[in-house]
Amino acid sequence: MFFYALLALGLAATTFARPYPTASSCKELTIPVTVNVPRFIVNATINDNWDVVALTLNLTRRDFTNPTDPLPVAGTTAAPVQSKFNVGATLCGIGGPMLVLTHGIIESKRYWRPTFEDSEKYSFVDTAVAAGYSVLSYDRIGVGSSSKVNAISDAQFQVEAAVLDSLVDYARHTANATKVALVGHSYGSYLTVASAASKKTAVDAIVLTGFAGNFTYFTPFLAGSAFRVARTQDPARWGSLDAGYLTSADLYSETYVYFGQERDFERRVAEWSHYVGSEPFAVGELPSLLASSPLDFGAVTAPVLVLQGQFDLSACGGNCVGLLDGLKSEFAGAKVVETVDNLPAGHNLNLHKVAPQAFEKVFDFLKRQGV
Repeated sequence: MFFYALLALGLAATTFARPYPTASSCKELTIPVTVNVPRFIVNATINDNWDVVALTLNLTRRDFTNPTDPLPVAGTTAAPVQSKFNVGATLCGIGGPMLVLTHGIIESKRYWRPTFEDSEKYSFVDTAVAAGYSVLSYDRIGVGSSSKVNAISDAQFQVEAAVLDSLVDYARHTANATKVALVGHSYGSYLTVASAASKKTAVDAIVLTGFAGNFTYFTPFLAGSAFRVARTQDPARWGSLDAGYLTSADLYSETYVYFGQERDFERRVAEWSHYVGSEPFAVGELPSLLASSPLDFGAVTAPVLVLQGQFDLSACGGNCVGLLDGLKSEFAGAKVVETVDNLPAGHNLNLHKVAPQAFEKVFDFLKRQGV
């Protein structure tokens, strides 16, 4: 553990040693948002890792995706619940079309702009700014620089989708973006779909990674992560969080679920991702996502790009080839639906060696859609 602490400190020190590229004019923001949505009543009590094991068993049963699945959800509140949050965000670029980036679980906005040495080729943000975009990346509520919230009653999928709706409004009306595209990863891709369906023409395009549109192959991710209570797993980093915030068991379990074949990534990148880039997720998020599904894919009118690492475990069971073909019919209302299913990468596409080629495909798609 002492070695790992030193490694984390060393990786973090690199963060401050690397200057921002001149192409990126970035500033840190705190964006206040108010949401007013019903809440799911989640019957899950997490006090320790034994409780986490019990919850994981329920979410990995073979019947968990069926209508009678054992979700710990006992309905919804009788009325919407209003809450105010502060969203920690980074805005890079100088006007024009804006990309709003939403990260996945066990992650933070650092995913989009890693900070280890020689990380530029892995930085979606820097590549986007160089391509002429402004970029708004943010920490989901409960994560990183955003408001710390109750892990069960506040950190829920529909609440976070409403937060993203507010950020679309921010991009349109406060930042005066000429166009707005949403880019999501993993859990953030589902939030992106929900917001695009809600905001309709306010969203000009969406890009989804770590996403196949269903949860058929979700159980290897849940089991392989070997979730632990974050505040006991790493008290120095997360001791102030309530017990409902979870993280992976260790570097190797996280590498298993987030990275593909070893020839396709660097070990130092996986180490940075675990020891520096990761952030806990809230126990209310996954049950509320599952209870909100299926999402209204047909209500999305913006052009859609789904971009996948072939060896994505949670989205595709470790092989995405052919599994995205049905998405064109799911996104029936979208102007354009394009899919890529064979990039040499695992779930965390941006942190693999193929990242520059993946970014090129994203910006080529956006340019062709007029964004």
